[in-house]
Amino acid sequence: MRSMERVVRPPGGKTLEIALQLDDGCRVSQVSITGDFFVYPPEALEALEDALRGCSSTSCITKAVRQTAESAEALGFTWSQLAAALTRMYDEACGAPSSRQPP
Repeated sequence: MRSMERVVRPPGGKTLEIALQLDDGCRVSQVSITGDFFVYPPEALEALEDALRGCSSTSCITKAVRQTAESAEALGFTWSQLAAALTRMYDEACGAPSSRQPP
C-alpha cells in the first residue's frame, strides 16, 4: 500500500491538501481533498472522493473530476488544476515500472 500527501497551491488559487492512498494494485483506496477553498454544493467534494475510490488509471481520475465539475462549482481552484494534481500524484506512485519507486 502506498500513501502520499501533497500541499498544492495552483497559480491564482487557494491551498489544496490532498492525501492519496493506493493499494498494491495501484487502485485508489482512500482519498481526502481539503484546504482553503469552497465547493458548492458541499457534498460534491465527498461524492468526488467516493468516485475516485477504485480508480486504477489517470483517465479514471480525470473522468471522475470532469463528472463532478459538470454539477459543482469550485472557488479557489479549477477542476482541471485538481485533476492535474491528482494525476501527477497517481503517476508518481504508479507510473511506468521504470519510474516507480519502491513502496
